[in-house]
Amino acid sequence: MRLETEFRLCLQRQGLERLWRDAIDRSALPSAALVNQPAIAASVWVKLLQPPSAYSSDEALLLCQTADNQWLAWVPDHGEIVLESEQFEPLFE
Repeated sequence: MRLETEFRLCLQRQGLERLWRDAIDRSALPSAALVNQPAIAASVWVKLLQPPSAYSSDEALLLCQTADNQWLAWVPDHGEIVLESEQFEPLFE
């Protein structure tokens, strides 16, 4: 039940963050800054720079952002984990 509540709160937070981002005047930012930023968002698979164990996957699915530089993620063969932004990089297919 606690996990469901946390997930629901993460979804609500994401919705509010989307509304806030849409309200920002993007014309003040250089267009190159928008193009060069990797797309990090919930439901995105990322490459772990250091897997949590020798038996777990080196990829993770981002579930929701918990702080400015922290993400709740799911790692196959490991489970849920809190990651710092410096611990992963985006996967490009």
